[in-house]
Amino acid sequence: MRRSDEHDEIRKQLALYVAGALEAEAETSIAQHIATCPSCAAEFERWQLISGGLRRLPTPQPSAVLFERTHAMASARLAAQAEQRHNRMVLIPLIIFSWAVTVAGWPFFRFATGGLLSVLDIQFRQVWILFAVFSAITWLAGGSAAVLLSAHHRDERRLA
Repeated sequence: MRRSDEHDEIRKQLALYVAGALEAEAETSIAQHIATCPSCAAEFERWQLISGGLRRLPTPQPSAVLFERTHAMASARLAAQAEQRHNRMVLIPLIIFSWAVTVAGWPFFRFATGGLLSVLDIQFRQVWILFAVFSAITWLAGGSAAVLLSAHHRDERRLA
């Protein structure tokens, strides 16, 4: 490494060195360089003055109102996230159950309408259409109920 590259690299790390944010090996290397290089030593002194001035500045503290408001917002967000996780964990088994009921409903639908279909002479293809309409209506009713329950729950949460 050339001597000017070494100076540039040392100067880039001086602020971190003054702050004590470097690893021991890097700190040792910089300390050795500062001991032998007057220009880098002068730069180090400037960084120490800046660092000392910054340490003397008072640390601002948040007001109690700001702290409470932030705490309440964080708590509300954590509660909302927990509720979303819970809703997902409940929704997945409900979807699986609804598909199982739909699939299991086909033999029941076929059995229940078997006598009526033979009298009306409705073909198998028409039975599938009836079953698809039945399933669509069932899913729409379930989806509508879920949306209404969600809106009701959101209103309750907003009032609380």
